Amino acid sequence: MMSYWPASSFGKHCQILSLHGMQLDMSIALASQSVTEEHLRKDVSPLVMTAIYDPHINLVVWQRQLQIELQNYIDALTQGLNALQLRTVIAPAEVGEWLSGLLPEDPRRGLFVDDVRQLAEMYADLFELTTVGLRLSLIHETMCPRFHTDHLICRMVTTYHGQGSEWLKEEDVDRSKLGAGAKGLPDHLSGIYRHQNAIQQLQQGEVALLKGDGWMDSQVSGIVHRSPHIHKTEKRLLLTLDFAE
Repeated sequence: MMSYWPASSFGKHCQILSLHGMQLDMSIALASQSVTEEHLRKDVSPLVMTAIYDPHINLVVWQRQLQIELQNYIDALTQGLNALQLRTVIAPAEVGEWLSGLLPEDPRRGLFVDDVRQLAEMYADLFELTTVGLRLSLIHETMCPRFHTDHLICRMVTTYHGQGSEWLKEEDVDRSKLGAGAKGLPDHLSGIYRHQNAIQQLQQGEVALLKGDGWMDSQVSGIVHRSPHIHKTEKRLLLTLDFAE
């Protein structure tokens, strides 16, 4: 199992001691080319996550691709279940045992459990947390259909199966149309985004850090985002990690 070794500190707040073996194609990692736009950072290396401490950044995306065997298990799990709503506050080291006891037996189950545990460890290491708020949900409907910001510090999100979350670049969003500013109009009529092509979307398997309005020393407000529209025949398997302390 591959490992990502110590990275240099990012500012005075963050130093990742280790980013444990993520399910990432190493050939992609070696070809890493970071993409930096105003308020956005994305890269195929997990070390990009430290960029969330940049006060001008409100979205960081690790552009990973899951191993085929892991993705096949996730797809089979998603298709075989009608419901899955798991939520807990937990130490990352305990995630493996906890999650293994809640999922159907399968020779590949350990791959998925390890991936969830490793993401929890990454999130906890990044923010120096002893426990995290973990939620793993099988979603059959659009959860948050309106563009909004989160009133929290920072959330880690990955869609294991199905469509990823949608978001807007700063230059394409009119924040005055958030919430009551939309005057009850749906997003496509409220004027919150400039044009339909302005809507960005995370890809299946990518891991994102979404900075919220609760980040005290940020020079930019929380990222504007929403859930994707889900058709009746679609499912999403979504993992979110939050501060629990």
